[in-house]
Amino acid sequence: MRIGYYVQGSMDEAFVCGLAKRWCPEAELAEGVFRGSSGISFRREIKQALLDLRDDKRCDILVVLTDSDDNPWRTVKQRESAKVPNAFQHLCVFGVAERNVECCLSIDHQQLAIQLGCKAEEIPKDDPSGFVKVRFGMGERAEKRDAAKERVCEFVARANMKSWIDGSDSFADFYDDARRVAALSNCGMPNERERQNK
Repeated sequence: MRIGYYVQGSMDEAFVCGLAKRWCPEAELAEGVFRGSSGISFRREIKQALLDLRDDKRCDILVVLTDSDDNPWRTVKQRESAKVPNAFQHLCVFGVAERNVECCLSIDHQQLAIQLGCKAEEIPKDDPSGFVKVRFGMGERAEKRDAAKERVCEFVARANMKSWIDGSDSFADFYDDARRVAALSNCGMPNERERQNK
């Protein structure tokens, strides 16, 4: 089993890697291009990125994760998932982080505060992006960024997903889409709505 991903940046990449580690730990991961890095239109870029992941990297599951920024996440999903070619739809998990992926990490403030070594009330409620990046150590230098990505990945892999599903419609939608694709791909993804965290 190989999972390919097309995301916006390093934090999104670490988030997807953590989910894969938790949901399909035997899978290999294949990195696609970062969204917007090719300089071509989104419609052409997403088609080429998914084609490369499916055909060149031989991926069984394709994950697309994007941010809604200041837009309603359902509107972003409807508009952007329509650009996924029909030939990829059955392989594709399409997620939209409400505002940004740092907001996903912050759905359960108590859980994140324990990870970051701070008080829950210190985490900004509106847009925690800058705070979360700094506290995870997501720096510009490669060695710092790699260590920060590993921390994010491990946090996501061990997180209480039920609180994220119950606390965010956009994450619940992403989770449901992942379950749909996993069921078609022989990935024994756990039912997080019933799972008890260890």
